[in-house]
Amino acid sequence: QAGHNPSPLTGFGVVTFASLIPVNFVLLLTLFLPEQIPHKGASNPSGGNSTSAEMDIVPGGEGDAAGAWAQQTPYMETISGVRALVPLVAFMFLLLRVVLKDSKAVLVNVDLGQGRSVMSGIALPLLAAQVGIIVFNVGLTQGLAKLGEIVGGVMPSAFAPLPQVPGSPLWGRSAGIAIAVVFAFVLGFGATLAEPALATLAHTVDKLSKGAISKRQVVLSVALGVGAGTALGLLKVIMQIPLLPMIIPGYFLAAVLSVPSTEVLVNVAWDSAGVTTGPVTVPLVISIGLGLGKGLAAADGFGILSLASVCPIVSVLAIGLVMQRRGDPTGKVYGDGDRLLGPSEDYTHESDEELQGDLRPQRKHQRSSDSDL
Repeated sequence: QAGHNPSPLTGFGVVTFASLIPVNFVLLLTLFLPEQIPHKGASNPSGGNSTSAEMDIVPGGEGDAAGAWAQQTPYMETISGVRALVPLVAFMFLLLRVVLKDSKAVLVNVDLGQGRSVMSGIALPLLAAQVGIIVFNVGLTQGLAKLGEIVGGVMPSAFAPLPQVPGSPLWGRSAGIAIAVVFAFVLGFGATLAEPALATLAHTVDKLSKGAISKRQVVLSVALGVGAGTALGLLKVIMQIPLLPMIIPGYFLAAVLSVPSTEVLVNVAWDSAGVTTGPVTVPLVISIGLGLGKGLAAADGFGILSLASVCPIVSVLAIGLVMQRRGDPTGKVYGDGDRLLGPSEDYTHESDEELQGDLRPQRKHQRSSDSDL
């Protein structure tokens, strides 16, 4: 049904390409890299314990002195925050003024809550965004990321002996691994609930579908997928399982579930994988993976995030298909009876008003449908 449904929800899908295509470029980059990449602690050909690259970046050395201040808090977070926002804003203003030739002042409607709003110039909200990004970066690097690495480093004590944890393993191997897996699931689930990008996606889907796909349904289905993916990633690191045998079946299942799904559901599901790689989930999951790999002396602790990205696609598609078929076997009704357009229908203002009118008496029914989920 792809390409036949002009519903506004079919505007989703851009995040999918923005997430998958960089993977291909990074894989292409490996063709130009040496087969053996030196890492910290690797022996050099002369028999030493450090590579020449490491000697250049020893703290306090000549190679590090010039830019040492830029690697310290809060300068590092300030530089990265400005670098992330200022070029983007400058490009958008250039596009607006030069390409689109719009010379009007940029005004935005700032929502103050409780039905109140005020018109403001764009400079004040952008300043708030810049300050917020910098403060957020400080909290991530000095708080969340370090906490995740500490927890990941101590987690193996539940099922394996660690010198720094007296009495480890605390629970035995089988019980300890089970506890660690449950912890990873709860961690991934909770981190997703706090992800601002997911809240934005879910709110937009709820608004554009006029409640047919509720915000709660989107958030819970994505959070369940991220939790499951984080748990699988933890097992990958513990059992030293290669990534490909785990990631390929996941994407194959997602592709299979996409075939019977409506275009709207496919767009939302695949975009949900992109929004989970946000500023809360990424540093937390990567830090835990690196800490876990260090604690187990594993080859690496990466791969958890990739599984935490594919599993939400599967969970959103699976739950969406169940809710879709529950409402109508033809797939034209999603869950609680709120109509999404079929492949032969046009999205017009008349149909939009009809949907809006039909939804008013069904809100109570929608809440009960959400509770079932």
